[in-house]
Amino acid sequence: MVLDGKRKLETALATYRSGAATDGVRPVEAEVIWRPYQLRPQTPPEGIPKPPDTPDNPRVGRRLKSAGEAVGIDFTGKTDRSPNTLVAHALLDYALEKGGPKKQNEVQEALFRAYFTEGVYPDVENMKSVGLSCGLDEKEVEDALTNETVLKKVRREVHKNYNIVDGGVPFFVVNGQRIFSGAQNPDRFHQVFDMLLE
Repeated sequence: MVLDGKRKLETALATYRSGAATDGVRPVEAEVIWRPYQLRPQTPPEGIPKPPDTPDNPRVGRRLKSAGEAVGIDFTGKTDRSPNTLVAHALLDYALEKGGPKKQNEVQEALFRAYFTEGVYPDVENMKSVGLSCGLDEKEVEDALTNETVLKKVRREVHKNYNIVDGGVPFFVVNGQRIFSGAQNPDRFHQVFDMLLE
C-alpha cells in the first residue's frame, strides 16, 4: 500500500544515522518526489462502483487495517468507487512545479487522507478543494486539472513509468537507481542508504 510505504520511508529518513560523519551521526538528506503511475488507467473518470461495505465483505480487510494502524493510518473504506487517478496526478504535477517537492508531499498527504480516511473521490472538484486546502491558487489548480496539455503530459509520464516500475507500487527510485517495490520496513531503507552513501 502506497500510504504505508510513505510512512515507512518517512520513518526511515527520520531515524537513519550514517557512520560517515566525523562524529559518527548524520541524518540523511533527501528530496521525495512523487511520480505518476496508474494501476487501472482504463477506469472511467467517474470511477467503478465498489461492492457495499458489509461485515461479510469489508472494503478494508483485517490485514490492511492492521498494517495501517501500525503506522498511524486509518483506512476506512468510505470511498464507494475505485478511482481513475489521472486528475490527482495532475494536481501532484502542478504542486511539484509550483512549490517543489515539499509542497508536492504536502498535497500527497492531503490526497491520501481525503481518499483513504475521509472517503473523498478524486474528481476535479474534490481535487480543487485538496489543492486549496494546501494553499495552492484556485484558478491555477483548476487549469492544471482540466488543461488537456497538462493531462497529456501526465499520461506520458505514467506511460514512461510503466517501464520503470517493477512489482507494484509504491516503487522506490533512489539517486536514479531502481531499488524495490512495496511498503518496506525502515531498516530495509537504511541498508539502501548505507549502500548509496558509502
